[in-house]
Amino acid sequence: MEWEKVLADSVKNGVIKEIYLQKIPVLKAIDNWRSLELVGWVEHQMKHTYYKGGLVKLNGKIYFVQDKTIKALQEFMDWKFPLKIKVTTD
Repeated sequence: MEWEKVLADSVKNGVIKEIYLQKIPVLKAIDNWRSLELVGWVEHQMKHTYYKGGLVKLNGKIYFVQDKTIKALQEFMDWKFPLKIKVTTD
């Protein structure tokens, strides 16, 4: 789908728009967590939601992994995100 391509390319130069962040699906479970490509760390307060976690790519699609999931899997996988992603509202 076209919107999946837009979301997959939504992080540019360590910046993502808030509207795109809201649309990114949450990744809760997969068979092989090591197959993820780590994109960056996000901490951002929206009006009703607080995003704290990482953006990852899997099969060319982008997903959000919540902080609680990352903490639960820390002993099995290295979660060193390459950068902190800034969220913009424009």
